[in-house]
Amino acid sequence: MKKLVSIISPCYNGAKYLSPFLESVLSQTYRPLELIFVDDASTDNTVELVESYRKKFCQADIVLKLLRQTVNQGQAAAINRGLKDVSGEYLMWIDSDDIMLPTNTEEKVQFLEQHPECGFVLAQGEIVEAGQLDHVKGIMKREKPAEKDDLFSDLIYENNVVFVPGTIMTRMSALREAIPTGQIFESREGQNWQLMLPLAYNFKAGYIEKPLFKCVEHFDSHSRTKRTCEQLINRQKNFQILLTETVDAIRQMPEDEKCSWKERIQIKCTRSMFIAAVRGGKQKLIVQYGKKLRELGEKPLCILWEKLEEKVKGHLA
Repeated sequence: MKKLVSIISPCYNGAKYLSPFLESVLSQTYRPLELIFVDDASTDNTVELVESYRKKFCQADIVLKLLRQTVNQGQAAAINRGLKDVSGEYLMWIDSDDIMLPTNTEEKVQFLEQHPECGFVLAQGEIVEAGQLDHVKGIMKREKPAEKDDLFSDLIYENNVVFVPGTIMTRMSALREAIPTGQIFESREGQNWQLMLPLAYNFKAGYIEKPLFKCVEHFDSHSRTKRTCEQLINRQKNFQILLTETVDAIRQMPEDEKCSWKERIQIKCTRSMFIAAVRGGKQKLIVQYGKKLRELGEKPLCILWEKLEEKVKGHLA
């Protein structure tokens, strides 16, 4: 008996991008398969569009679970809702505007079946633009480390990692061990850190070194929105909370190690706040986050801060 694969896909007002994703689920060469589609209180015709595919899913022998949030709560909350309905032994979570290549599920399952030492597997993705899905602009991938694979640290520092969820498949047994509560910290800044950090801390990653999905870029997407200095700083504050809460929830991590990581997270996010203030020319914020960095012992930016300090203070006098 083949093992059931569950796919969670959160969506908010994504109707105009949804059909290619749903068609890609239908095109999967692997069975058995279930799609847990979580509508995050959309105000467009997302629900009606998904419902129009129900007959196709039935004919393709794919289970379609349509879950509806009554209030828009963000992707992490939608993932939490979907996790409660997972029946499969393997899990993927995928953005509802991305596209899986036909063998995506099959190749990931095959890899995990052949590599029991791995708790999850990462594949590559093609970067395409909406309206030009066959034109590949680039490949997103994590370069497999030649020596020690410290994916946990790389995720925190955003080094050589892919945060688009189409890259990953995990064993549900690994996810339950890594996240015993079955629920992640809810933040509107995303869901990937909350899921991937506990997995990376507890389990070895496997790699499929070929693209298995298309990451579709949209010119009107949230990620392309130009943010103000204040918005960038607020986002880093939210990242710090998200990362701190996620690390704190890893039960297998000793307390002294948690303290160390939380301190490093604070430095990382404060550094980003300082840089945003410098780029935005916000003098009071430069002073505020420069002082904080110095208190945290952040040496790489202290020289820059010292050069700016007198200049900034002169403007504020």
